[in-house]
Amino acid sequence: MSFLIGGNDLSEINQNSFGVNMKFNAKKLLLVSSVAAALAGCNSSDDKKDSISLDLRLMETTDIHTNVMPYNYFVSQADNEENLPEWGLARTSLVIAETRKEVANSMLFDNGDLIQGSPMGDYMAALGAEHLKDETHPVYKAMNHLEYDAANLGNHEFNYGLEYLGEALEGSEFPYVSANVWKADDSLEKVSDATEECEVRITEEFYDAAEHMYNPYVILDREFIADDGKAHTVKVGVIGFTPPDIMGWDASNLVCNVVVSDIKKTAEHYVPIMKAEGADVIVAIPHSGLNNNDDEFAENATLHLAYVDDVDAIMFGHDHRDFPNDTGEYGDIPDVDEEKGLINGIPAVMPGYWGAKLGVIDLKLNSKDGGETWSVDHSKSTAALRSLVEGSDGEIEDLVETEHEGTVEYMAETIAEIDVNMNSFFPQVVPDLSMQVVNEAQLHQLKKWKEAGDFADASDDALLLSVSAPFKSGRNGGADYTNIQEGELTNASIADIYVFDNNTPAVLKMTGKDMRNWIEWINSNAYRSLPLADGETFLVEEFPGYNFDAFFGGFDAEGNGLLKYKVNVEKESKYTNIDGFKYDTTDSEQLTSLTYNGVEIADDAEIYVITNNYRASNSDMPGVDNATIVKEDGSIVNRDLVQTYLADLLEEQEGTKLSFPNAKVFELEAPTTTTSVSFASARLEEGFRCADKITGLSTEQEDGTKEGTEGFTIYNFNFDYSGEFNCSAK
Repeated sequence: MSFLIGGNDLSEINQNSFGVNMKFNAKKLLLVSSVAAALAGCNSSDDKKDSISLDLRLMETTDIHTNVMPYNYFVSQADNEENLPEWGLARTSLVIAETRKEVANSMLFDNGDLIQGSPMGDYMAALGAEHLKDETHPVYKAMNHLEYDAANLGNHEFNYGLEYLGEALEGSEFPYVSANVWKADDSLEKVSDATEECEVRITEEFYDAAEHMYNPYVILDREFIADDGKAHTVKVGVIGFTPPDIMGWDASNLVCNVVVSDIKKTAEHYVPIMKAEGADVIVAIPHSGLNNNDDEFAENATLHLAYVDDVDAIMFGHDHRDFPNDTGEYGDIPDVDEEKGLINGIPAVMPGYWGAKLGVIDLKLNSKDGGETWSVDHSKSTAALRSLVEGSDGEIEDLVETEHEGTVEYMAETIAEIDVNMNSFFPQVVPDLSMQVVNEAQLHQLKKWKEAGDFADASDDALLLSVSAPFKSGRNGGADYTNIQEGELTNASIADIYVFDNNTPAVLKMTGKDMRNWIEWINSNAYRSLPLADGETFLVEEFPGYNFDAFFGGFDAEGNGLLKYKVNVEKESKYTNIDGFKYDTTDSEQLTSLTYNGVEIADDAEIYVITNNYRASNSDMPGVDNATIVKEDGSIVNRDLVQTYLADLLEEQEGTKLSFPNAKVFELEAPTTTTSVSFASARLEEGFRCADKITGLSTEQEDGTKEGTEGFTIYNFNFDYSGEFNCSAK
């Protein structure tokens, strides 16, 4: 078995090394290829070989997020034994084996977001890059066993820094590709002459001058059985792409170290080169979702790739969605057949997340020269998803046993006792503690910085605030919610509250008007104005919970929340026709009251708000668009701020029990609405219990869907805020 990168035999190249010098000239390669083809035509024999065909099955996993084991580290071992989780690569392994057995020819790929995103990922990151110099990362123990053919880098691969990623990749026995990530180089043309400017101008000349950080593509030689019963060599080109947004999401790790290019333009540069180097089939593996946009440097560029000539199959990810499907969510995108899994006629799959599904594309390959060259018949190619079967692969479980046990012990370490439940079941209708504790921790850090001399030019009456969102709110199914219910906080609890371990703190300076616009933006995205039309849901399910920002201002001496705001959801939204950060602005305002310590916040009020680097980088978002980043600290992560805050609280008091009163930051108003609104949320016993305890909520435990996905429960809310905001611990 061999494969080529830019004409080089990888048997002599370290496939995962940084900075393999890749400089190509597409025009020269195409010219040579054209001349060779013309000469071959002049010398061709009249004795043509028989036409033959073969079937090639492509399989894909995506967004595994270090979920190798089918194990929920946020619940007890007994719960795991009673209810085997519907995820984990050890379970996907059985589907892979079954799917392979059905055909003579197959290949297996991974899309990315592999080494981060679960407690096992946290545990391995805590052990650090040095550990990986001697030990293979558990994901690669499993994937090497499964004999993957190639893989792509997702955005979360960069969360722990380039050194950690490099050491992790050394454990892979299969090649990695990422065509649009390059080495930063002072010789490249800069966007400006600013002293610290690292942003590079991406031109056609850039692609020939720049040096890749990782292999842009590979061409794999594979022996496959054709319908003549013989083995033939097929050259399978594999090219991968990473979301360009990594430069904002992981700026502290990447700025001035790497450069990213647009996904479609990069594909248009490299796919002709791959064809010129002899690729019969080209498989694109973008860690990029699917929506209808024409943006350059688009995060979700899968649609764009389907219009690049000679791309034969697309195995995408990033969105944690299923494609193909019959939900209708992609029905408005031109040239997308979501039920057949076709994008502009090209077969495509996105198999969800955590190994809960396997993507399968069956290609029909034809040869008119007895197997010397091959082409794909897209009209006879298909795309589908495979669901899990019963059981789990014991061999993979044995391979990662040490890391699994280490993770269990690490997550079980107790930090403090608490007297309340912390959950993210209902954050859009009743302020909850899963957001508040993050906001408390961030505000705690902001005040520390202020006391240490930061923001020296701040006025005496400047407001110090925090903003955060519920990071686990059903994106990955009806059980994917923060759910701390045992009366104690552990390492698992911190990860349960703050899922993203790459977010670093950032401070924005803004005005009261900016803050109002920010809140109006959240309202406009999160709620549909009452009364609802037939078939409408109150909560806009397409708006992810991790973008539902809630502000916080601390407590007064009596323990009351200082910041309060009210939102009238019967009024028209301020922002309408929202498409990403494109929108129309109306004169309407749903925000009826915004006070700090009982005083309305003026439009020209001076405000310092601490958030994470991801949110601070959303410079096109109302509220953030006019704000200024006045401090960033890439040396710490927001999750650690929570841990530090809890430690500081424990030092200030005797004992290990912490109390968390609810600041009751916001209320929704519906003055003329006499009926409850309903929404889908957690299908969890604790959700049912807390709905009976928290003000305004109730449930008949009816089954519900969210964005067409089953596995949720319908809850009701009647806009009554006279009761309890917290749910007591069991």
